[in-house]
Amino acid sequence: MKTLLGAVLLTVLVTQGYSLTCHSCNSLTGNCALNTTIECNRTTHSTCRSISVNTLIGNENSTYLLSGCGGCFGLVTFNSGLISHYVHTTCCSSNLCNDDVKPDIENSTLNGLECHACYAVTELGCNNTRVTVKCKGQQDRCIHASGHSRGLDPRTFVMKGCASDFLCRNPTGLGLFNYVPSTAFYCCKDGMCNLESRNFTQSTTPGPTTTSTSGPTQLSTSLSIALPLVFLRLVL
Repeated sequence: MKTLLGAVLLTVLVTQGYSLTCHSCNSLTGNCALNTTIECNRTTHSTCRSISVNTLIGNENSTYLLSGCGGCFGLVTFNSGLISHYVHTTCCSSNLCNDDVKPDIENSTLNGLECHACYAVTELGCNNTRVTVKCKGQQDRCIHASGHSRGLDPRTFVMKGCASDFLCRNPTGLGLFNYVPSTAFYCCKDGMCNLESRNFTQSTTPGPTTTSTSGPTQLSTSLSIALPLVFLRLVL
């Protein structure tokens, strides 16, 4: 009997040691009620997390909050003027510690950096617009990326704008929004340094400054990346 009781107690202690309880939420409204939980295996997920998502496409602003088990990654933020994305994760390691009920608000303070901005189908279309965007918060790099999008309406894309350092060091972060920067990718620190395309490489040096003309084809907001894809790729 003592042996059986000892085995039961050991099982309980081991289970408690490797189990983590987190709040669970997948909110389409930007608000979460703390009435659903999920049990996480610490050997797989050692922390609870909350993911704040904010996307601006034209004049349409969407905000989400996702909570559950998982690890943290750096701040992913990008702004091309027409399209702006912000994804921020916070993590904690105690039971029910991810008790956020509203998503984070992105820092909107201008930081003095200004970049070429564009979201188009081709490089020529992008260069023809010659629009700029003022960077804010932790968007401390200018970015230039091109490749193809995935989803129901795959097509080529070219985008320029402001970006966070984490995104510049991790180009696959664009996959959160279904962008695959397969043709060109670079970031640079100086203002207006992201005009022309480069081969796919990571860089923090100023970009080339030659010009190109003609042939604009701007993407409409209806063809922009669908926001629910964020939820599919950030599996809780």
